[in-house]
Amino acid sequence: MKTLFFLLISVLFLDASTINLDEILQKLKNEHPAAKSIQSLEYAHNSQNKAVSSREALGFLAEGTYAKPALDKSGYEYSVGVEQKFMHPSVKKNTIKSAKYGSEAEILSLKHDFALLENEVRLLYHINCLDQKNISRFKESFLAYEALYMKKEKSYKYGEISKKELLQLQIELERLKNEYKFYENEVKISRDNLQSKILLPFFKDKELSCEDIKPVIKEFDFDSKDETLNEQSLNKKIQSLQSDFDRYNAPFDSFTLGASYQNELDAERFKVALSIPLNFTTSFNEESRAAAMHKKSAAQYEKDGLKLQKTSGVEVLKKELTQSFENINAQKAMVDKYENELMPLVKSAYALGEDSAIEYLLSQRELLRLKEELAVQHKKYYETLFKLHSVLQIKE
Repeated sequence: MKTLFFLLISVLFLDASTINLDEILQKLKNEHPAAKSIQSLEYAHNSQNKAVSSREALGFLAEGTYAKPALDKSGYEYSVGVEQKFMHPSVKKNTIKSAKYGSEAEILSLKHDFALLENEVRLLYHINCLDQKNISRFKESFLAYEALYMKKEKSYKYGEISKKELLQLQIELERLKNEYKFYENEVKISRDNLQSKILLPFFKDKELSCEDIKPVIKEFDFDSKDETLNEQSLNKKIQSLQSDFDRYNAPFDSFTLGASYQNELDAERFKVALSIPLNFTTSFNEESRAAAMHKKSAAQYEKDGLKLQKTSGVEVLKKELTQSFENINAQKAMVDKYENELMPLVKSAYALGEDSAIEYLLSQRELLRLKEELAVQHKKYYETLFKLHSVLQIKE
């Protein structure tokens, strides 16, 4: 019963100390500084858009004067009133639209950057899992070789092998120890790289699940027709600039209505005033309209270029992904044949004294080299895969 309880606690503790990729990405969306920045900016833009759509404040006018129009009469005169500025309906409508689309463009651009960060995290997660798998595989080979060396050490004591052969085996053991340290550093570096992107304290005491890494397959169903967040951002920017262009088409931007009461020594007056700017007396609106038109054209060209770059980039990456898949399969077949067919024969020949220690060591090194090349191919595959995800802004 105690044993069962201990095992249950151990399993629970193990589960609590591991984290998978989806959990990491969810934490990023909820807690990463970049995600919080986007959320705060959304709130800010929401308030800003409301501010733009609200009417201007009512103005209060007051004036006082001491007057002496005649010798027998003097005193104070005053006037009080209010004025309100009204924007032209078309100008107000397009000003609101311009601010709204401009805010949305900025948010979409930031979300694009955050999507790139998420893909970096996905890649580094896979890289660290591969490094862990590599060191685990290397450790198996190292322990098997260490066990062999211990046997040969005993054989030397009984005079069954020469000092030279033992030294060769000993040097190889030291080399493998150094190589094992190299793999340990690789795991640490890729882990640190992942941590540098996540920037959250929860991650430091967690082990990666690594049960959710993407399988190596030949083809994915990628659709390059869907617009990326970057393209959507440019669409909003174009709409904002179109609204700016339309804004300057109005005959006047605004007019001001005012009403006041004037109390003079010999009369009381009620005054109504209207003020309208004469846009035709300046080239400001015309030049502003031209600027908005050229900026819109520039944004459209930028979007067209981005679309062409995406289309051509996707085709290249797809070919690279297919090539990586074929390289992995070819390398894996070579490793399997070497490990499962050739190495047993080499070990058997060495054990029977038919091959020298050098021949055995060279075969062992070649196997490790083939496995290392396979690991490199796997990393290249995932680098290409997540680069493709970034180009297409694939949502998972």
